[in-house]
Amino acid sequence: MVPLIDDKSADFVQGLVDDALNKGAELLTGNKREKNLFYPTLLDHVTKDMEIAWEEPFGPVLPIIRIKSVEEAIEIANASEYGLQSSVFTNNINQAFYIANHLEVGTVQINNKTERGPDHFPFLGVKASGMGTQGVKYSIEAMTRPKAMVVNIQKID
Repeated sequence: MVPLIDDKSADFVQGLVDDALNKGAELLTGNKREKNLFYPTLLDHVTKDMEIAWEEPFGPVLPIIRIKSVEEAIEIANASEYGLQSSVFTNNINQAFYIANHLEVGTVQINNKTERGPDHFPFLGVKASGMGTQGVKYSIEAMTRPKAMVVNIQKID
């Protein structure tokens, strides 16, 4: 079981799960709660009309959206107003790069979960996932202003 920050957060997660179940999602495991403690929950057959397909739960809920093609997966992913990160899992590296190039996100992890990455990597989002790029190099550039100085050193009499 996973503790959420407060009862209000647990209520939000519960609402997302209830909405999905009321609209036809299948509960594979979970959907148990004790106050703000929420059990990991796995929902199958999630569709685009369910809130859990679009709202980040900030809780232990994983929705499974079944697709029929790579193009459909890209279309569904790009329909989100957010674009922080995506993960692509495949043995076909050409397909992985095809998908990565067509996803409207700041970072694509190939055969890896979404994560921050090393500090020297840029951390960026597109759409409603943020403006600008984070990371050590980019933060320094955003918070400083370079100054150019030219010095002509010659003997002055």
